[in-house]
Amino acid sequence: MYDITYKQELAKALKIDDLSLLNSIVGEEEFKTLISTFDVQSYSPGNRLNYNKVDSFDFENLKNHKFCVNLHVHTSASDGLSDIRTILDSAVKIADENFINSGFGFMLAITDHDTVENAVNAVKIISSEKEKYKNLKLVLGCELSTVATDFRNQKKTLDIHTLLYCINPFEQKLSSFLHTKIEKKYSLANKTLEELNTNLVDSLSQLNIKLSLEEAAKIHPMITKGQDEVSHPLKKYIFAKTLYSYYVDNNDRIKDILQSLNVSENMLSYEKPVYMYKSMFNNERYFYIYREALEKYLNFITNNKFSIKLENIPKNIENALLLAKQICEKSHPSANRSIDAFSLFEDTLEFINTLDYGLISIAHPARINYKYVDSQVDEFFDEFWQVFKLHGKSRALAYEKYYQAYTGEKCIAVLPVIEKSASKYHLLSTGGIDSHAYCVYSRSPII
Repeated sequence: MYDITYKQELAKALKIDDLSLLNSIVGEEEFKTLISTFDVQSYSPGNRLNYNKVDSFDFENLKNHKFCVNLHVHTSASDGLSDIRTILDSAVKIADENFINSGFGFMLAITDHDTVENAVNAVKIISSEKEKYKNLKLVLGCELSTVATDFRNQKKTLDIHTLLYCINPFEQKLSSFLHTKIEKKYSLANKTLEELNTNLVDSLSQLNIKLSLEEAAKIHPMITKGQDEVSHPLKKYIFAKTLYSYYVDNNDRIKDILQSLNVSENMLSYEKPVYMYKSMFNNERYFYIYREALEKYLNFITNNKFSIKLENIPKNIENALLLAKQICEKSHPSANRSIDAFSLFEDTLEFINTLDYGLISIAHPARINYKYVDSQVDEFFDEFWQVFKLHGKSRALAYEKYYQAYTGEKCIAVLPVIEKSASKYHLLSTGGIDSHAYCVYSRSPII
């Protein structure tokens, strides 16, 4: 049996004596062995038909039982939609079919943002239903949000997500670290929201808006949980909420059209255009894009019967949104300003080295905003992996080479550069879909 000491620690926390109940749990030794056997087909449900659209797979690998691992999955404990049992059952269904046809089941990692809640729940379920999940390999993990400020020629903060695998989710040191950061981020989110309500009181009152974290959670569930970021989710919320209120809630012409067609109330909410046209929101022109997405959405829900055209954003609202942007961005660290609610990249790597268990892989490295560093791309990633190994030491194991949700030419173009640089530091490869849906073979639910 692999990882006996690790499983003994888990068994102690679960108050069970039979280690065979944890046969499906993957520790560090088995993890390293298994990931060395996987290739790009192992991580992908099929061929990507459109690299500008997530979930554009043909599902050939799923059908042919070659898709056998997803090491990047979120549940409702962070920003995923699904409860943990639904995710486990989606994975075990594939695992059972794979095992019959290829002899290897399915390997799944639970990697919620900044929480181990469903890693705990998953190991409890697995250990209590050994036979049901016998063909599943489960990795207990989480995705830690960090910021970096000290790279050479750095102009702005880099947001870096570290995937932590093979943890002991019951370890007190890890739980305390996560709980402290969650409390501080939740407090910062509330403080930022108060500032928005105070400084934008005239604009908000004219549109009958009262901002709340609970409503913001419709567009970014983690904002009420103290996870991930504060600035970006709140910007998305106030931009979308303000424009939806202006163009729909306070527009008699649009309201008359919607009422005349008996459009369901369930379709009338500020976050709907974002979810339907998510691929449009790929740069910083967020509120201008939202107006375009809202126009498309209104025509969609009215079956294009009225050819709805939305006027340009009025100057007073544009100015209010620009002020909101400034207020929100004060809640994110900068190269010259740290905020203790956020974990520094290097400090987090060193903290992980103090844990009893845990291996580190860098999530979706091509999504790091290396444009915020005045260096050539290859020079930046050479420095990046050097820092990763220096501070992460032996725990700094891998990077997400086979990430399945990249979109756009920019991300795809930089992948060979990342791979060449990572090879200099002998990093292993991991991969995943970054699933947020009700299954382990897609990122998002199909609308």
